[in-house]
Amino acid sequence: MDGALASASTGVMNSLLAKLSAMVEGEYELLGVTKSDIAFLRNELSSMNALLQKLAAAEKLDVQVQVWRDNIRELTYDIEDCIDMFMQKLNHGDAARAGNFVEKIIGKVKKLWSGFQMANQIHELKARVVEESERRLRYKYDESISTAGKVEIDPRLPALYVEAEKLVGIDGPMQNLMDWLMKDDSTQQLRVVSIVGFGGLGKTTLANQVYRKIKSQFDCTAFVPVSQSPIIKKILRDLLTELGSSKTRASEDDERQLINNVRAYLQDKRYLIIVDDIWSTIAWEFVKSALPENKLRSRIITTTRHSDVARSCCSSYEGYIHNIQPLSNQDSSMLFYNRVFQRQTSCPPHLEEVSLSIIKRCHGLPLAINTVAGLLANRSNDIDQWEQVRDSMVSGLHSQLVRDILLLSYYDLPHHLKSCFLYLCIFPEDCNIAREKLIWRWIAEGFITNEIGQTLDQTGENYFNDLINRSLIQPIDIMYDGMARSCRLHDTVLDLIISLSTEQNFVTVVEGEVFKCSADKIRRLSLLSSFLENDVLQEIMNKCSQVRSLIRFHVANKEAPHLPIFHSLRVLVLRCTCANLGISNHHIKSIGSSLQLKYLEIGCHSITELPETIGGLQYLQTLDIHGSKIDKLPPTIGNLKNLVRLLVDFNIELPDQIGNLQSLRMLSHAYSSGSVKFLEQLRRLTNLRVLHIRLHGSSELGDHGMWKYQEALESSLTVLGKHGLQSLEIDTNDYSTSRLMDLLCCNATFLRKLCNQSYLSRIPQGMQCLVNLAHLDIRVTCIKQEDLCILGAIPNLLYAILTSLEAPTERLSIGSQQFCYLKEFIFRSYGEDGLRMVAEQEAMPRLRSLGLNFRAKETESKTGFEFNFVHLANLEHITATIDCYMATRSRVEAAEAAIRNTANIHPGHPTLQIERFREYSTVEDEDRREMVLAVEDSTTCDKEVQQKHSRKRKCCEGLLPY
Repeated sequence: MDGALASASTGVMNSLLAKLSAMVEGEYELLGVTKSDIAFLRNELSSMNALLQKLAAAEKLDVQVQVWRDNIRELTYDIEDCIDMFMQKLNHGDAARAGNFVEKIIGKVKKLWSGFQMANQIHELKARVVEESERRLRYKYDESISTAGKVEIDPRLPALYVEAEKLVGIDGPMQNLMDWLMKDDSTQQLRVVSIVGFGGLGKTTLANQVYRKIKSQFDCTAFVPVSQSPIIKKILRDLLTELGSSKTRASEDDERQLINNVRAYLQDKRYLIIVDDIWSTIAWEFVKSALPENKLRSRIITTTRHSDVARSCCSSYEGYIHNIQPLSNQDSSMLFYNRVFQRQTSCPPHLEEVSLSIIKRCHGLPLAINTVAGLLANRSNDIDQWEQVRDSMVSGLHSQLVRDILLLSYYDLPHHLKSCFLYLCIFPEDCNIAREKLIWRWIAEGFITNEIGQTLDQTGENYFNDLINRSLIQPIDIMYDGMARSCRLHDTVLDLIISLSTEQNFVTVVEGEVFKCSADKIRRLSLLSSFLENDVLQEIMNKCSQVRSLIRFHVANKEAPHLPIFHSLRVLVLRCTCANLGISNHHIKSIGSSLQLKYLEIGCHSITELPETIGGLQYLQTLDIHGSKIDKLPPTIGNLKNLVRLLVDFNIELPDQIGNLQSLRMLSHAYSSGSVKFLEQLRRLTNLRVLHIRLHGSSELGDHGMWKYQEALESSLTVLGKHGLQSLEIDTNDYSTSRLMDLLCCNATFLRKLCNQSYLSRIPQGMQCLVNLAHLDIRVTCIKQEDLCILGAIPNLLYAILTSLEAPTERLSIGSQQFCYLKEFIFRSYGEDGLRMVAEQEAMPRLRSLGLNFRAKETESKTGFEFNFVHLANLEHITATIDCYMATRSRVEAAEAAIRNTANIHPGHPTLQIERFREYSTVEDEDRREMVLAVEDSTTCDKEVQQKHSRKRKCCEGLLPY
C-alpha cells in the first residue's frame, strides 16, 4: 500500500482500503453482511480516493466540492472505527472460546449480538457511501478540478517596488552582501550568494536592493522569478528578454536551445543575475545550466525558503549562504511607526502600549508588520479599534496577504508532510517540541509512509528535517551531527495551521474559557485550557467518542470530569502540574479498553499507578511515564509485544517480565536496584538499541552479591552489544566499570553513543576499536597524555566530553591528526591546580566548539595556566567556566588572561565566553598566604587522604555547573 495510512487531505482512506481488502480476502463471519457488501465499499471508496488525491493537490476548491470532500473524509474515519470495533470483538470472541463451557456460551451470545450491531452499522455506512457517490455524479465534481487552484498575482510582487528610503533594518545585511560580492577577486571566479529564510522575512526585498545598488557595475543584468511551479521555457525566455538578447521570439525553441542561447549571450559578458524564489534543487539545476562560469567576475544571487536549495546553489561555486533574520525590536518599531504615522515620534501617547503589543506579535516579520500597519493606517486613532486588531492577531491571521504567503509554503508540501505539519498545532504556543516525541506521535497516527530500507522513525526524521529546510519550523538546540533536538513554531505559522486544522476538522484546539466546535465529532483534541468548567469539559468529552489523539497539557485546580472509554484512541498524553487534584488514577483505570492505543505519555504527579489492564494494549509502541509519580510497573507490561520505547524514571521498579518485550528498542532511565533477575532479563532484549541504566552501589550488595550482580551485568551488556546496541548511558557514583568498559570495547562495536558517569582509573586501549562511536562522555580519576592519545584515535568521534576528577599533572598535548572528525570538545577538571593544554598543528582539524571547565585554586605544585589553540583551524567558539572557590583573585585573573590570549591570537578570531563560577568565594592574596601557613602547620591524617577522592567527587559534582 502506497502513501501514509492517515492524512489531513484524505482522512484514513489508505488505512481503510487496506482493512477492507483484508476483510474481503479473509475468513470473517459477519451476520447480515456479505463479502460483496464489503467489496462494494472497497471499490466505491477506491474510486473516491482517486478524486480525493486530485482535490488534495488543488489550492482552492468550490465550496460545494469542499463540503463533499469533508464528508468523505469524515466517512472514512467512521467506517474504519466500525471495522476496528468488529475486529476487537472478533478477537475477544476467539479468546473466549478457550474458556470453560459457560464462558463459551456467553461468548457466542455476545458474538451474535455484536454481529447484528456491526451489520446494522455497515448497512448505514454503505448507504452514506452510496449517497455521496450519487452526489458526486449528480454535480460532476470531477470536472470542477480544472477550475480549482487559480493562480493569483504573486503576493511577493510589491517587494520589488519598495523604495529604499522606506526600508528598515536592511542596511546592515545589504552592506554585508555587497562587500562579499564585490570584494577583490584575483581569480575572477563566479560567485553566488543564496538568501534563505522563512516566507515574509524580506528575501526578495533584500536581493532587489542589492541588485539596484550594484547592477551598474556589470555588462548585463536580469531579475528572474522562478516560483513554486516553474515553467522552464518561460523562465529562460524571460531571462533572455531581461538580458537584452535579440533571440527571444523563437517560441518553437526547446529548453536545450534556449539554454544554449543564454549561454552564448553571456559567455563574454560580466553578468549579474537574481534568481528569485527557487523552490527545488531541480529548478535550480535547469537555471544553473544556462549560466556559464566565464571567469569575468560575474555574480548570482538566489532566494529560497529551503536550506537544501541554498546549499545546492552554492555547492558548485564560491558561495555564501545568508540566513535572513527577523527585524530587531527597534527596527520593527521603526517600520511600524513609519508606515502608520510617517515617523516614530508621531504615535499618540494613548496608543503606545497597544502599538508595542501589536509589534511584538509580528515577531520581526516585515511582511506581517507592513500589512498590519497598512490596515491601521486607514483607521482612526480610536484605541478600541486598535485593541480589536491586536486581539484578532491572537486567534487568527489578520492579514490576508500574510496568510497567502504562508499558504504558498503549505500548498507546496506533499500530502504526507501536510498532515505532519498540521499536527504541530496540537502543541501549546511557544512550546519546544521534542523531535523524537513528535516523530513517534506521527507514527502512532499513521502519518509516516513506509519507505524501503528505512524504519518508520528514520523516515519521520526525514520529514522533520524537510519541514526545517522549508523554513516552516524553527530548529532548536542543533547538535554536533546537525540534527535538531527540538523545534518551535513561529506564532504566525501556528495561527495558520490552527485555522487550517479547524477547517478540516483535523485538530481541535481548546484554549481560554470558551469551547467552540461546529463538528459533531472531534478527531484530535488538544486541551490547553485550565479555565474550563466541568460542564464544558463534559460537553467536549461527549464529542470525543471517536477521538484519535487526546493531549491534555494543563489542568485546573479541581477534579477533572470522568473520561469515557476511547475505542479509537491512538495517542494519549496527560501532562499536568497539580499534585493532588486534576487527573488521578481513576481517570485512567479503563485505559486498557483503548485497544488501538499506540502512544501513551503520562506526566502527572497525581497519577501513582498504572492499571493491570494496560497489558491488553497490543498495539502500544511508546510508554512514557517519565515525570509521573508511578513507582512500579505491573507485571502485565510483559504482554506488550509491540512496545518499542519504554521511558521511565530511576525510582520506578521494573517487573521481571521486562525480558518479554522483544520489540523494545529504547529503555530509558532504568534502575537495576540490585536485582540480578532484572539484569538477566535484560539480555533477552536483543532488539534494544538505546539503553540508559543506573547501576546499584557496590557497597550495598556485599562481596557475593556484587560478584553475581557484576557477572549478570557484564553478560547482558555483552549480548546486547553483539546484537547492535547503539547508545549506552551508565549512571553510577559507586560502581567500578573498568572491566565493563574493556568488555564493551570488544563486544559493542555498533555503539554510536557512550556515556559513563563512573570514574575510570585509565582509558581502555580498546576504545580505538569503537569505529562507529560519534558521541562520548567519559570520566577518569586523573587524565594522562596517553589517555588523550587513545581517545584521539577513535576514528569517527564527533562530540566528546572528558572529565578528570583530579587536575592533570602534566601538560596535555593534542597531537597532529588526532580527533580528525571531532566538532565539539568539552574538557572538565575538578582538581585543584592549574591547567596546561595545547593543540599541535593539524590537530582536531574540524573542531568548531571548545569548552573548558576547571578550578583556579592553587596548590603546592603552583602549576600555572597554559593554553594554545591557534592550530585549531576551524575553531569558532570557546567557552570557559572558571571555578573561583578558594582561589585568589590574581589566580583567577591569570587563568582568564591565559584563555583570552589564546582566543586573541587565533587567526580565525573565535567568539569567547568566560564565566566565573562561585566568584563570591574568591579570596584576596594576603588571606590565601595565611591559609597556606595554617595548613603547613597542621597534621594531615592518612584517613583523610584515603577519603579525598570520595569527598571531591560528591562535593564537586554537587556544586559545579558542568
